[in-house]
Amino acid sequence: MMRDLTHPVAVIVAQSKDSSHPTGLLVSSFNTVTLDPVPHVSLNLKLPSSTYDEIKKSKAFTASAITRVQMAREFLLDKTDPRHAIAFRSNVNNHGNGKLSQEKGAIWWMRCQWLEDKSVQVGDHVVVIGEVISAGFYKVPNMHGRVVDKPLLYGQGQFRYAGPQIS
Repeated sequence: MMRDLTHPVAVIVAQSKDSSHPTGLLVSSFNTVTLDPVPHVSLNLKLPSSTYDEIKKSKAFTASAITRVQMAREFLLDKTDPRHAIAFRSNVNNHGNGKLSQEKGAIWWMRCQWLEDKSVQVGDHVVVIGEVISAGFYKVPNMHGRVVDKPLLYGQGQFRYAGPQIS
């Protein structure tokens, strides 16, 4: 049933200081928890997870919304596939902050501090809670504050974009 619902797609990236390269994955479980007084977000990860291991070590992660299906497919490659490392390096900037490349289709980013005491393991997943410590748009928002490029969504087994507003 839940696969019929449409969810936002985000790429989550983490890198600890003792790691030679970042790790990350595509999720369709990125959500706002609260905006006031401080923004908090959540995401769900299936365990075991090398990305979660890096989040625990670094105590932080970066979430980015994307607009291109090609980038999403690259992050879906199995981490043992050599193409995954190539795609990852070409999409993630090399400043150590986990932001995705604007040129490849990233729309916005949020740098988050992991809240270990608020995160919880449920069965074979963990609900990760993060406090947003910085954020920004890659593209200039229009006069209504919305990004010109539409963020990628996932629902009914496929990537999609939101359609026209229903009155």
